[in-house]
Amino acid sequence: MHRKKRGVNKRTLDPLREKTGIINHSYSKRCQKLMTDFGVEESFQMAVARMKDHHGVDLNVSAVRNITEYHAERAKNLISAFSQEEQPCKQMIMELDGEMVPLVEYAECKDRRKNKKNLWAELRIGVAQRQGEVSWKYAASFKNPDHLGDRMRVVMEKMGMNENTDVHGVGDGARWITEQGDRVAGCKYSHLIDLFHLCEYFAAAVTAWTTNPESEVKRLKNLCEQGGVDEVQQELKKRQSQIPEHDGLKACIKYIENRPGQFEYKVAKESGLPIGSGKVESSHRSLMQRRLKKPGTWWLRENAEKIADLRTVRANGCWALLWQQDFQKIQHRNAA
Repeated sequence: MHRKKRGVNKRTLDPLREKTGIINHSYSKRCQKLMTDFGVEESFQMAVARMKDHHGVDLNVSAVRNITEYHAERAKNLISAFSQEEQPCKQMIMELDGEMVPLVEYAECKDRRKNKKNLWAELRIGVAQRQGEVSWKYAASFKNPDHLGDRMRVVMEKMGMNENTDVHGVGDGARWITEQGDRVAGCKYSHLIDLFHLCEYFAAAVTAWTTNPESEVKRLKNLCEQGGVDEVQQELKKRQSQIPEHDGLKACIKYIENRPGQFEYKVAKESGLPIGSGKVESSHRSLMQRRLKKPGTWWLRENAEKIADLRTVRANGCWALLWQQDFQKIQHRNAA
């Protein structure tokens, strides 16, 4: 009779680990999920307090930060992981915009606190919707505009966009927005300047001839909504001939001249399409600013990118997918 050598094919039994999924020097799947859930919504300090108040678990801030940032790193591959739309879409709406987020950079030295630099970096956000539906999908990027455009294309293709889909873009006059619209949808993309953004230029221009700018801005706005952009432009030029050195007037005329075909508000309204970029504007507050721009908060760039991706995954309805992967590997890495 041959005896097996000691240690060969030996299996250690650990009923508690197999039952609870808890590994030594780590946290259970449920605990990590709760920590990440609080950490992506609140400050890490507040997340610790929430874990104590709601679940009676004592944690330190570093643990919540590390776990949240670890799972946020995993989230970047799940932004467009929602279910593929089976029916192709004839008309989609896309809004792009940017906002500034506070970052901090440290120089390599013994005491990094003495050699840090605070700065602001642009975070670009995109939202998309199938016309006539309620839900929106999101993408965000701290990198260049092309990176956001690439993410938006993937998201919108999952939503049913194809070569026959018309894409209605709304936003301000930033060149990168129209460039990305062309990259995403090509000749099927049309861009409309946000009407309320145009009114900001009107507000500066009308001070050239009136002491009641509010009523004049409203009059010009109504003309534009009725398809009278050319009429407005002619009036502004006539005013400029009388007051040639007014900066606000010159800027408004130049703004309209440099964006032909981007003020078709009447056509958009008749087609049931938005004339303002209110959705992406509100997304700044609800999607990103709520976590990334808390008072006194300054982020390392890589950590801000992770949190932005994690919040996008949640907004796109892919949160559950984050926790359906092989969790044993995740726990071992956290314990290492």
